[in-house]
Amino acid sequence: MNSSSPRDQQIFVQQVRTLYSQLPVSVPTQIVGAAVLVAAMWGAVPRATLVSWFVLLCAFQLSRLALYWAYQRSGTPENDVERWRAWWAIGAALSGLVWGSTGVLMFVPDSPPHQAVLIVALFGLAVGAITVIATDAVAFYAYTSAVVLPVLLRTAWEADATYLFLAAIGTLVFAIILACGRNLSKALANSLSVYYQNLELIDELKKQKAIAEQARQEAETANRAKTQFFAAASHDLRQPLHAMGLFAAALSEKVHDPEVASVIASINLSVQALEALFNELLDISKIDSGVIKPNLTQFPLEDVFSRLRDEFAAEAQARGLRLSASSGGHVVLSDAVLLERIVRNLVSNAIRYTAVGEISLAAVRVGGSVRVEVRDTGIGIRPEDQQRIFEEFVQIGNPGRTSKKGLGLGLSIVQRLCGLLGHEVRLTSEAGKGSTFSFDVPLGAAPAVRAAPPATPASRADLSGKLIVVIDDEAAIVDGMNALLTGWGAEVIGSLTGDDVLDAVHAKGQLPDLILADFRLAGSTTGIDVIARLRRELDPEIPAILVTGSTAPERISEADSGRHELLIKPVQPDKLRELISQKLQALSGRAAGQS
Repeated sequence: MNSSSPRDQQIFVQQVRTLYSQLPVSVPTQIVGAAVLVAAMWGAVPRATLVSWFVLLCAFQLSRLALYWAYQRSGTPENDVERWRAWWAIGAALSGLVWGSTGVLMFVPDSPPHQAVLIVALFGLAVGAITVIATDAVAFYAYTSAVVLPVLLRTAWEADATYLFLAAIGTLVFAIILACGRNLSKALANSLSVYYQNLELIDELKKQKAIAEQARQEAETANRAKTQFFAAASHDLRQPLHAMGLFAAALSEKVHDPEVASVIASINLSVQALEALFNELLDISKIDSGVIKPNLTQFPLEDVFSRLRDEFAAEAQARGLRLSASSGGHVVLSDAVLLERIVRNLVSNAIRYTAVGEISLAAVRVGGSVRVEVRDTGIGIRPEDQQRIFEEFVQIGNPGRTSKKGLGLGLSIVQRLCGLLGHEVRLTSEAGKGSTFSFDVPLGAAPAVRAAPPATPASRADLSGKLIVVIDDEAAIVDGMNALLTGWGAEVIGSLTGDDVLDAVHAKGQLPDLILADFRLAGSTTGIDVIARLRRELDPEIPAILVTGSTAPERISEADSGRHELLIKPVQPDKLRELISQKLQALSGRAAGQS
């Protein structure tokens, strides 16, 4: 074979190797098949003919087996592959002639049953050769022609209409066998070509592996950098917001002038709006970095719908919109917190972009799922924009980037959370007529278990005479917290490091009732370290609240392990007042129980 390329030579070598690998199976099979044919013809064909033919076939097949062993002993004969292929092809052609001779020697003119046995046996050999010999198309054609053509000619020799018809049918079947063999031969050659091409590609890929690995590392570094940036933003940008909120809350406790109070209320609203924007940015970061893990449970949708109905009722009414929410009493299997966040973003988005009409939140059964839909009569979305709106920072209908309409992250968060939960979010919309966002949630199998009624908010405890330790490495926050807490009647020991707290406590002659510490302090010290030290020196039962600008899950676990409540900056004064009240009341309850 004159190979046109090294790959062609490789294919040829593999084809010959495949041909020889068939011999250990095909030789015994042909000997057994010959024995069965002789047995079937016994009594109808002269015994001497049958025995002579069977001995000849066995001797020839055993010689082919000897050829196989010689090929195996030669190792990997790539350099002499043409000769081995020629020997194999000659053997295949002679084997076909031995079998084909039965079409004349064993044809019984007056016995249709014997004729049928002979024809079936020979055509069976031809069909079997498709999978055994088709690797070499030339050898396949030679073998099958030698096997089938003699019996076809002998059948036609009878010159009877029936026999001529049988010969014609046999010729058609023979043509089909040849076509199948040809197609299989091409397919095998193509598969070998692809195989060796893949080997070449593997070699090329190995050369590119270092580049690919470097690209992967750069992508991971970029992702970590984004996460670290948002983490830094979470802490550093929340600090001034936190201080601003504290001072504004302290002023609101002391100022009674309606005009000034209105300004202070506006400051508080701005702080809350900025916090909401930061939370959206951080949500994107946490989802992309894999921090958020779904916690699948079965719960009634009504629990989610009722909270959202109460949350958005006042806003919808203020905008002159009708808000309806119908859960249909369905129980679903999902993450209750994440699903509520998805629906909250959709409802908030619907209210934001609807000037007239209604917002409808509904759940309907669809097969084994529950379809949650948020429908509005707002501005709608043009077809060309319906994919873009799920991208980060994309807003439709807000060309001036009005801050009241957010950053354009709500729908991006919805799509990410739906992907995390395995819920596909869908959108149908028509510009000027409204939009419908929907997604399917698996139907829950368990009966609905109603959630316990929300706990009654703790009443505000009297802070008069209470001593609260405030520790933060930002002087502005210490001053703001001091102004806020003293306005509530408490006495405050402020510290930037916590190192001077013990001296201040001894000077006061009073144990602290509460420690309020920032997580990140100067150097490597944390608020957890300072709280633990003060508890060791003063009283292990002093309640503590940890304040942090980080939303990382490890902060939660660290706070839990140290028996600290955790607040995320910027802290809303009302929430802080409520939590302080809860901690002081719990401490009073323990003291009363011990007495």
